[in-house]
Amino acid sequence: MNILRNSLAVIAASALLSLTAACGGGQTAVCEEATKAFTDYSTKAAAAAGDIKGLNTATGDLAAQLKDLSGKADGDLKVALAGMADSWGSFKIDLSDPAAAAKLSEFGKKATQATQELASACS
Repeated sequence: MNILRNSLAVIAASALLSLTAACGGGQTAVCEEATKAFTDYSTKAAAAAGDIKGLNTATGDLAAQLKDLSGKADGDLKVALAGMADSWGSFKIDLSDPAAAAKLSEFGKKATQATQELASACS
């Protein structure tokens, strides 16, 4: 469980650092809101130590926030936020699933790619 939670926290922190470095351009407010969403998620994920349901809820909340933000954005930023919302929204931790570690790895790849697209759109 700690490996899954820590991995999600690392992915979120990576997204946050990319956004912080890249915020600029014509849609700065949306980028700043996305940065705040990841900051809030990191806090909630850390607070959910040992609580799979709480972690899944925090992840779902982040996905919803990213989806809402995509509705406020245009162009590449809209696409990047929608992609991130889909990635985070599709990820649920289920410790009874023997493929959970592989799913986390795949999710990490998708989240990293979406984060790079978001950082590019915000620069």
